Amino acid sequence: MVRLWFSVVLVYVAASVLQQGDARGSGAPSSACQSLTPQHVNITESTADNPYTIMPASTTYQPGGTLRVQIMGGAFRGIFLQARNIDGMAVGFWSMCPAFTRSMQCNNSADSVTHQDTTEKPAGTNFTWNAPSESPGTVMFIATIARSREEFWANITSMGVSGGNRAIFHLGTAVFSLVTIVLTSQIVQG
Repeated sequence: MVRLWFSVVLVYVAASVLQQGDARGSGAPSSACQSLTPQHVNITESTADNPYTIMPASTTYQPGGTLRVQIMGGAFRGIFLQARNIDGMAVGFWSMCPAFTRSMQCNNSADSVTHQDTTEKPAGTNFTWNAPSESPGTVMFIATIARSREEFWANITSMGVSGGNRAIFHLGTAVFSLVTIVLTSQIVQG
């Protein structure tokens, strides 16, 4: 009888460990940082039409500013999200992550977002991206989104979002102000 109980407990523990290691319920592993591909064993990307869209709140961002990024297209259970420059490097960082997600480090602190658990996340979930203080140029938001452990879509990409250079913007404003002052003083003296 003791032997039977021991066998049952051993099988239960082994199944639990295998399921946890296989499902990635606590989020994407750091080994997936570049490919954004889930490490689910014996599961490949869905060939069905992708139902998800990554919607930045704007087509532009300001260096050092924030930008809301929304996941549209239905509920999901897993996500791995980054903002990437044209060289494919993760840039900026994520803040105020929804309770069921967490930031993680791939290249820099908090440059990626992943799920914390496999509960269903609602369509329309918002994330907050913080642009670097120096513009990395045009960025695209790229994600892998899992509807379930068995069904996911990789490399979902948003439209490009362009960012200006803060220093050039301030220099342009200063030059415009100086020209306005000079012209105004010439009109007054004239």
